[in-house]
Amino acid sequence: MLLKVTYGDRETRVVKAPDIGISKGDYIIYKTESGKDIGYVIEILPQSHIVSYRFASVATKEDKEKMEALKKEEIEKRKECIALLPKYNLQMKFVGCHIQFDDKKIKFYFLADIKPDYRLLVKYLSKKWNTKVVFQQIGARDYAKCFPEYGVCGMRTCCSQFLNNFESITTNLLRLQDLACGTDKATGVCGKLMCCLKYEENFYKEQTKKFPAVGSLVNTEKGEGIIIDRNLITETVTVKYPDGGKSQVHLKEIQPVSKPPMLILEKMLLGRR
Repeated sequence: MLLKVTYGDRETRVVKAPDIGISKGDYIIYKTESGKDIGYVIEILPQSHIVSYRFASVATKEDKEKMEALKKEEIEKRKECIALLPKYNLQMKFVGCHIQFDDKKIKFYFLADIKPDYRLLVKYLSKKWNTKVVFQQIGARDYAKCFPEYGVCGMRTCCSQFLNNFESITTNLLRLQDLACGTDKATGVCGKLMCCLKYEENFYKEQTKKFPAVGSLVNTEKGEGIIIDRNLITETVTVKYPDGGKSQVHLKEIQPVSKPPMLILEKMLLGRR
């Protein structure tokens, strides 16, 4: 069986384990490239996933107690690291720390505008703690994932609940959904475009195929007019007529005009001046 397990508070890993009744919510010990770590099972995966790590054992009560002790130690290690930043003239914001279960590696997560040269600090800490120290720069979305924030929808942010991998969210998705670029409603707590814009991409692509383009000439019960707006959800368009009037019309109630009469186009242009 394949398990998706947590790695610290910010990452997940896929572990191959024997079918011994492990369930979602269990803690397991698994083997990594640098030793052993403990993880919380968040999902049972289908066999098609690529396996990265191997199962070692089910976590015991003592293992869980050690895990809690390591969490407290992580806080102290992070404080110690922050205190050393001025000495090494580093502009970084440490947002997390993970001590590997067997104490063979300590991983720090940080935010920075540019990638700083932290090699001397890593060398100092590795020697002081006699273990491998790793620094990993994370982005604004990874940082937001660490906190139970709420989005404009009123719900907990997706990243803080179930998103483990971030997809590319571009302004093309805004245009596809007829949203204005730069609108706050499309921006998440991380300051980036919201991940949920991706969820309905296929829906909007299919809806767009049903609509004539904005600017197209159509025939309605009120006569011929030009489409000036559309609503992909309600499947309606706003039509402007030569006399300046407007109306909302359902897609089923319009007929595209293949060769627009010059007269109505001239009236439209005059009406826009």
